[in-house]
Amino acid sequence: MAGSRRKAVRRGRPRRGRRHATSGPRFVAAAIGIVAFGGLLLWLRPRQLPPPSLSPPRMVTLAERAAAKAEAEAKASAGAVTAAPAAAARQGEAPAPRRAAPRVAVVIDDLGDSLHTARRVLALEPPVTVAVIPFRENSAAVAAAAVSNGREVILHLPLEPERDGAMAGGGGFLRTSMEPRHLEGQLERDLRAVPYIVGVNGHMGSRFTSDPRAMRTLLTALRARGLFFLDSKTSPESVAGELADGLGVPFAERNVFLDHDPSPDAVARALAVAARVARRTGQAIAIGHPHPSTLAALATWLPAATRDGFEIVPVSALVR
Repeated sequence: MAGSRRKAVRRGRPRRGRRHATSGPRFVAAAIGIVAFGGLLLWLRPRQLPPPSLSPPRMVTLAERAAAKAEAEAKASAGAVTAAPAAAARQGEAPAPRRAAPRVAVVIDDLGDSLHTARRVLALEPPVTVAVIPFRENSAAVAAAAVSNGREVILHLPLEPERDGAMAGGGGFLRTSMEPRHLEGQLERDLRAVPYIVGVNGHMGSRFTSDPRAMRTLLTALRARGLFFLDSKTSPESVAGELADGLGVPFAERNVFLDHDPSPDAVARALAVAARVARRTGQAIAIGHPHPSTLAALATWLPAATRDGFEIVPVSALVR
């Protein structure tokens, strides 16, 4: 009787050895699962680009730019000679200085939606400057691809146009009705949406660039960040140039729009105008868009212009 009671008690007790034998592998498996899950989350986390460059090197003043330009022109005049200096010397004439190559900068606006389109722009040789709109699906990725390919990036900053309806569906606009602190806050968000920028030009902006108060706020903020402003000249009433000169903001303005009419013949004529302006004044800035006709024309014109003696430069090389 006692023996059967002890057997019953033993049957009712938990079997410690077996429980511990099975809990060990379960614990190890759970730990491995947690580590694997954590590694998966780490691998799937969104990749973060480096923060945008909002504090470039010290801004060069207008006086320094003028001095550097004068020095470069003096060196070019002193070192350049004609193709036949001996003939000139025989006639008792001083060698005529060779004119510097006319310089052309091409800017392609409205990038940020499509990486495929951006890659077509980045394939152009010699390189063009890319202007990226903030808050588009691929804004940061396009800027990163441009920099990795050695291209210059500027922010295509949304500015208020004359027609309010044109802003429908777009974000990041600076408006003339904004108080300065609100305008500067929106500008800061726009700047941070497109990394690696060296300057800014306007997306639309016919009303904004004609408003002295709004433009003064914008240009002052760009000066504090060491960024230049390229005026697309969407309005003949733009005050950007006058204010930039007074505030000491590095500045340039568009000479030619390449594709108001995107037909191939019209784009070819616009490129011819840009070449004439550059030959006459020494430089020209042409702005276009990533239309197939524009990119096809540039793919032929850019190398041909280089062979014809033009220097294709980033737009930052032409700011004053």
